[in-house]
Amino acid sequence: MRVVLTIKESSHGLWCISSGSTVLFDGLRLAHAIRLARGLAREEYASSGRTVCVEMVCAEFVIDLARYADSDISAPAKAA
Repeated sequence: MRVVLTIKESSHGLWCISSGSTVLFDGLRLAHAIRLARGLAREEYASSGRTVCVEMVCAEFVIDLARYADSDISAPAKAA
């Protein structure tokens, strides 16, 4: 199973981090939202071993910001 953390702009111009339909954090500046989401993804990957992705979603596009997953059992996790 894969976990996706999504960063998207809130209605008031700041940014939020969500997982599915659950908003985890709101009212963040973009740089803080990115750092926080990447940190949460690293922690989730370290504790569960599941693949975790961080995406930034805008009206016109989606950008993959990070992916934590083992490509092979002996390889360390890498951010994409």
